[in-house]
Amino acid sequence: MIKSYSNSVFINCPFDDGFKDILYAIIYTVYRCGFVPRSAMEEDNALNSRLSKIENLIQECRFGIHDLSRTESNISSLPRFNMPFEAGLFFGAKKFGNKEQKSKVALVLERQKYLYQQFISDLNGIDTKAHNNEPDKAIKIVRDWLQSSSGRKAIDGHLKITSEYKYFMRDVLPGIAQDAGMEINELTFNDYCLFIETYFEAYMG
Repeated sequence: MIKSYSNSVFINCPFDDGFKDILYAIIYTVYRCGFVPRSAMEEDNALNSRLSKIENLIQECRFGIHDLSRTESNISSLPRFNMPFEAGLFFGAKKFGNKEQKSKVALVLERQKYLYQQFISDLNGIDTKAHNNEPDKAIKIVRDWLQSSSGRKAIDGHLKITSEYKYFMRDVLPGIAQDAGMEINELTFNDYCLFIETYFEAYMG
């Protein structure tokens, strides 16, 4: 699928194994709704700093999904601020950018509704959405948001997308990964996206 500013969705989410179920559901839903998921994980160039990658991606994406459900302290008793920081960059691009950048639209996700108020109260007044760590709920939230924010009326309902996603994960992805000689639990962001694109092109027109 061709990437453009108007169909690119910046994915600002955790990428660890504990969040993979939600992440995979979000990525699939973005594709299924006719958009392209973008992430700093798509580029592996040691000459570019991670911040530079993120800045470039934000500039290239009209839409942004920001999950703030992983700010708890790590083993060193330090919080994780990457997702709130990247969300701030996205909001800043909309506020201070050119006409194109000012068209940005954001979805802020969290694990539990209004939990963000305990660690980033500056977002008070933002209509966050809580997925409760449930992939089905994340699919509905992302689908509904993309439909309303893009104005595309032809996007299928969340129940159909959820059913198709479960089929893909259960009956399609394992075989594709095996044919490619890959472990399903070790797929990169690009691997997973490529497999979805290949499947859509072959079976969903």
